[in-house]
Amino acid sequence: MQKTPFSLYQQEAPSLRFSPKQGPGYLYDVLILGGGFSGISAALEAAKAGLTVAVIEGFEIGNGGSGRNGGHLLPDWPTDFSKLAKHLTPEEADAAFAIGMDTVALAKKRIAEYDIACDLKLGYVHCAYHDGHVRDLEDMQRDYEARGISGLTYLADKHALQTHLGTEAYVAGLYEEGAGHINPLKYLQGLAKAAAAEGADIFQNQLVEDITISQNEAPHELHCQTGDRFLGRHLLICGNGYIQKKAPKKMQRTLANVTSSILATEPLSDNLIKTLMPTGVAAADGNTALNYYRIDAQGRMIFGGRASYLIPDDPAVIGTDLRRRMLSVFPELETVETAHIWSGRIGITASRVPEFGTLGRGCYFVQGFSGHGVALSGMAGKILADHITETSDAFQTLTKIRHLPFPGGPLRTPILALGMAYYKLRDKLRL
Repeated sequence: MQKTPFSLYQQEAPSLRFSPKQGPGYLYDVLILGGGFSGISAALEAAKAGLTVAVIEGFEIGNGGSGRNGGHLLPDWPTDFSKLAKHLTPEEADAAFAIGMDTVALAKKRIAEYDIACDLKLGYVHCAYHDGHVRDLEDMQRDYEARGISGLTYLADKHALQTHLGTEAYVAGLYEEGAGHINPLKYLQGLAKAAAAEGADIFQNQLVEDITISQNEAPHELHCQTGDRFLGRHLLICGNGYIQKKAPKKMQRTLANVTSSILATEPLSDNLIKTLMPTGVAAADGNTALNYYRIDAQGRMIFGGRASYLIPDDPAVIGTDLRRRMLSVFPELETVETAHIWSGRIGITASRVPEFGTLGRGCYFVQGFSGHGVALSGMAGKILADHITETSDAFQTLTKIRHLPFPGGPLRTPILALGMAYYKLRDKLRL
């Protein structure tokens, strides 16, 4: 696996340094592969419960998707909830829905408890290009209100949208007061510092070469390219789209990687910010290959999209496409310079529901947040830790959701790319 070019966040945030108490060869209670939101969250909760914990990260904390995403903080699940609920009893479905809705509350609680300065800003607009999107937003509001969830305001036309977005691109929208945006790397680093303070050992620049999953009383093992070997009574695999062929075959079959790219502009003037996004919301449209954007604490437009199953193009090609997308929403940014462009991998499942699973005695995994992971992956890590400490049955409930494999063999990537191209065409034709 190659190290990914730096994101804008990484350029501005100092690297973290940790001083583990133990080291290779020590038998930890919990061994975690992956230092993103799910892995660090699991480490934090397990360490708080008094377990010895080691996190093994291939590069530096935040080099993966958790440290290079758009920073959108959303509750709920990344798909129509009925796709999830059909696998569960009514009681289990209610519990799963509550888990999704609690994800942002958990993030806010941690930000406050650990004093994480990550530029949290609440307020979100889901945007509709056409009547199909409008129906989706109406269904969302109806489902929320039927479950007693408030805080959604329907924006019925372009005039109503102008409160939050200075654009003519959309026909309607839905404002969600409980969602918002953050600097994701600052948030992840804050969680990592908290996990280390609770006693977790965090090892960076330890690329895993081999995973040995024990089926008996022997410990699970992670063998790294450095020659180091880490041992754990429990093993949590939280690498999502970044461990690729190192993952067990069971995980590979149900996960596909999508590359999403992000453009950051130079800082905008205060007047332009008030014109384009006066209330400081984050926003996304309803397309399959959606655009998502926000203005960060430095006044820069952070605009993402351009989902692709193929290897990323060079930055010039990515930048041209992202600028075209951005200007279709905000033509006023024509003369604003691009400051930085980067990409990252998103792990998706066929149903767009995260997959929770068991690989052997004491070995568990979660993957496939499908572009909805900033809040949800943090909750997923807590669910894994709670399962080990036997303080919640959420893990058992979520493992009941069945996940279909993606097409296999040498044609897998071309087939998935063709499927994405089809949906992009539908998006373009506004079907």
